[in-house]
Amino acid sequence: MFVASIINSLQAYNLLSKKNVRWLSKREMIKVELIFLPIYLFSVKLVDNRGRNLSDKISVDGIKGEFAFFKETDYEASSTDSVNKFNCKLSETEARDIAVREYQRSLFRNNMKTRSDARITDFSRGSFVFYPYWIGYFKRKSAYDFEVIDAVSGSKQGIKMRPVFIDLLLQLSKNA
Repeated sequence: MFVASIINSLQAYNLLSKKNVRWLSKREMIKVELIFLPIYLFSVKLVDNRGRNLSDKISVDGIKGEFAFFKETDYEASSTDSVNKFNCKLSETEARDIAVREYQRSLFRNNMKTRSDARITDFSRGSFVFYPYWIGYFKRKSAYDFEVIDAVSGSKQGIKMRPVFIDLLLQLSKNA
């Protein structure tokens, strides 16, 4: 399934053009491009020491296996056929192993911090989706760079996701 982009190219251009503290000198936007990152989504059900049932949604990208909490909203499926398709480097089993391991670490840290005893009761099979991101390509003096925003929420992607998008862009250049 392809998740539909809520932010259009003009909105993406405006969001990516905003001044950033990192960029003290002028930069020129060369291009804005919509790409779809393959990710695995997992649902986790928990029960804590008070008997409350809790749940989380987490994701693992299919390129480098980065773990992230997934903010669930109502997503629409995209009907576009002209999208960049990328091959997943991770299988669902590998992604699930990463998700379980990283979620258990996060849960352990949270339990230590809150003095709680939440434990996992169910960990769903992964559902595979292509999630949209806008990439802005910039030129500054003699260097090139890029920034990425989520095409659903408009939030900028941080340093942790940068290697994922670099691999994605390298894969795109090989397919071109």
